[in-house]
Amino acid sequence: MTSEHRRQIVTLDLVHGLVYPSAQLYPSVTAAAPEQAVPFLEWCATPYAELRWRQLVASQPGEEVIVEQGGALEGARLLHMVALNAGTSETKQFSVSPVTSGEYHQLSLETVSQHVLALVTDLIFILDAEGHIAYASDSVHRFLGYEVNSLLGQPVTHFLLPEDAAQFQQRLGEHAAPGQRLYRARHQNGSQRLLELFWSNLLDNPVVAGILLVGRDVTKEDEIRRAFAEQQLFYQAILEDLPYQVAVLDHEARYVYVNPAAVGNPEVRAGIIGLTDEEYCRWRGHAPALATVRRQHFDLAVTGRHRVNWEESMVDPQGHRRYHQRHYLPVFGPEGRLARVIGYGRDDTERQRHIAMNVRQTQILQRSTQGAPSQEILADLRTALQEYYPDARVTVLLGQVYADFLNNPGEPAETVTMQTATIMSGTVGVGALRLQCPGANDSSQRILEHLARLAGLVVERAQHVEQLEQLAYVDTLTGLPNRAALVRTLGQALDGGQRRAVIIADLKGFRGVNNRHGYATGDALLKQVARQIETCLRGNILVARVGGNAFALTLPSSEIEPTLGVLTRSFAQPMVIGLNAVQVRLHFGVSLEARQGDVAGEIVQQAEHAVHRSRQLGQAVAQYNAEEYAVELTAMTLEGELREAFADRRLFLMFQPLVKARSGHYSSAEVLLRWFHPERGPVSPEVFIALAEQSDLILDIGRWVLREACLQAAAWPGGPSRINVNVSARQFEDPGFVNDVVDALDMSGLPADCLELELTESVLMTSGRAVVEVLERLDVLGVRLALDDFGTGYSSLAYLNRFPLDVLKIDRSFVHGLGREHPDLKELAIVRSTIALAHELGLEVVAEGVEDEHQRDVLVDLGCDLFQGYLYSPPLSLEEAISWSVRRGVLP
Repeated sequence: MTSEHRRQIVTLDLVHGLVYPSAQLYPSVTAAAPEQAVPFLEWCATPYAELRWRQLVASQPGEEVIVEQGGALEGARLLHMVALNAGTSETKQFSVSPVTSGEYHQLSLETVSQHVLALVTDLIFILDAEGHIAYASDSVHRFLGYEVNSLLGQPVTHFLLPEDAAQFQQRLGEHAAPGQRLYRARHQNGSQRLLELFWSNLLDNPVVAGILLVGRDVTKEDEIRRAFAEQQLFYQAILEDLPYQVAVLDHEARYVYVNPAAVGNPEVRAGIIGLTDEEYCRWRGHAPALATVRRQHFDLAVTGRHRVNWEESMVDPQGHRRYHQRHYLPVFGPEGRLARVIGYGRDDTERQRHIAMNVRQTQILQRSTQGAPSQEILADLRTALQEYYPDARVTVLLGQVYADFLNNPGEPAETVTMQTATIMSGTVGVGALRLQCPGANDSSQRILEHLARLAGLVVERAQHVEQLEQLAYVDTLTGLPNRAALVRTLGQALDGGQRRAVIIADLKGFRGVNNRHGYATGDALLKQVARQIETCLRGNILVARVGGNAFALTLPSSEIEPTLGVLTRSFAQPMVIGLNAVQVRLHFGVSLEARQGDVAGEIVQQAEHAVHRSRQLGQAVAQYNAEEYAVELTAMTLEGELREAFADRRLFLMFQPLVKARSGHYSSAEVLLRWFHPERGPVSPEVFIALAEQSDLILDIGRWVLREACLQAAAWPGGPSRINVNVSARQFEDPGFVNDVVDALDMSGLPADCLELELTESVLMTSGRAVVEVLERLDVLGVRLALDDFGTGYSSLAYLNRFPLDVLKIDRSFVHGLGREHPDLKELAIVRSTIALAHELGLEVVAEGVEDEHQRDVLVDLGCDLFQGYLYSPPLSLEEAISWSVRRGVLP
């Protein structure tokens, strides 16, 4: 490499770190001429001085070391130093000659090439122009058994069978690539091997300067050889023409080499040499985090002495994000020192975009099945296509825009291809996906058509949902919401914390209109009534048709009186239907005010009962009354239906959790009985329990509830759980009640202190001796006793000490007033006094109907023990209640 330079001899003083620029070999350090000695660190004077000193000291005769001589590294003079077989224990001599930067980089590339070739497991030869072997890889010995040195200078046909050697020599002389050509070769042991040979004429390449011959032993892999017939060859240069992105870095993570696949721009490829990733990112304007991540993986590969892999994303000059698979492979020298780090990888953008597209499609289908708005789903679909083709313009055409497009598609720019795919709903085109993209091709058209089919499914499903919504929730005659829509909307309002009432307006004498003027006139009258109700009402009022001649309104209770007045005045004059004048008279039924936790269907049922009462009594307006409703349902054989429901096990239990006031942890659950009538829908517990109490049915129902509650509480996961069961006056008066409690506990195995019976004030205030005896027997059993709805009866606080109670439950009517910003001082004083006295009597206090955080905070400050209400949970099924209790804390 440096034969044209005159070489000099220098001596190193290994003891004192000095350099003697003389050919004389001093027998000892003390014999040296001091005036000729130069400290090595001054002589080298670069950041690598100490490293170079260690390399020189450790070098063996014949080993080469490149040393930088000078001040700043950029101006350093490169010296090629070769250790000589001369010196003493205190000195070492080196042959020295200058090295140009071009020679230095040539050495670096040769080293890199050697490491890359060492990674290759195939047979590799480099032939001279006459076909003699100038280089053979170590794998030749491994595959053919010949010593590599014995092949050098031999014709390559030396190890081929004669009949194949002539054919190979002929083809080699033509310098033509043989394709997938098989040749038979002799192994050193006399056996035959089947080789697949490829070669490339690199005689004109200054790096290789020969014919590159690559062979592969396919003796046992003939089928694999056919499958991989187009295996990549070494082209004009070993690294330069590799399609894989390759970069080589030195021990300081500075770029020594990058191939065109890694950096396509020749100017950038030349400028990156000598830079670290931090400097490169600063130069090219990439995010600093990119360099940080690369350095972390570089250090990980070097310290771990193994290959590392990672994924990387960056923004290209066009502003599009691209993804790459990256790998670092450290290469160490014979002494274990890091020589180079080979970085390689590939552009993974297309695969990542395919993955993202598949994820998007899955999400679109999921959102469609979950009922998301079709416009949002189509926007997601457009976004998916835009992300896949960042340079494209994507348009979703629907409705009038699609019709205009069919009439005038427009012409794209010359450099842009416009592709279109029709969105079909069934067999009808309802829209189109349009892609305007440079370089669009058959592949993009297939993707566009696939997404158009997906969009068609979305549109078709949206149309079906809209049709079903129309059928399920819209009255076909008037166009108003129907009963189902009314119940749904009312339920949503109540769940949202609104308080609403229901008015039902019934047309008086409507059957006579049908009989007198015909059904067409009757239908026209209903339509006109619907429009007039909508016209005269404004604001937050929903109007629905809930029966043949009945209309319903949901509204705040404060609007009931004004609304009734407006409707009455609006229908004071006859309505003209065709040639007929029809006087409309209305009966109104008004429900109670409903709030969160009430069942919407039951509220509508209240208004229906009230309007029925108004017709019976001949009144214009009737208000719902629960007792009257119970009587009416009884008259309609509801009691018999209740008996059938109980016998058929169609009554079911719900569970509302009670929580500890300060921690919010689960404490117990109150059992609530429910009945869903197959025709009437949910029947209010106030109604069917009142019916049951009018007969002995309440005893059977109560006994069943008690047993089921104990069984579920005993089997509660992590339990048993404490369970609260309401007891009616009829049950408490039954002589066998205590035995029923004992049987339920014995059958279930539930500890007695896990059962809490809730009694109303009306039960206790009979104050007969029998009541006291029953309470005392239950107390002896260990069953907990709670006074429910305290404050709503006629009791006195003084009576609390007469009975063996454990718990006092404050009625929700007192708790409700605490939720205002400025609570009523009287109610606050009552609640405070009640809690204080109950605690003095050793009673635990439960607040019912806790619905907001303000109520909770006030009650916590007052010392309340337990909370029950919708702030924490509505009544739940058994499975939901168990799951809720697990999430909210341990069982007591």
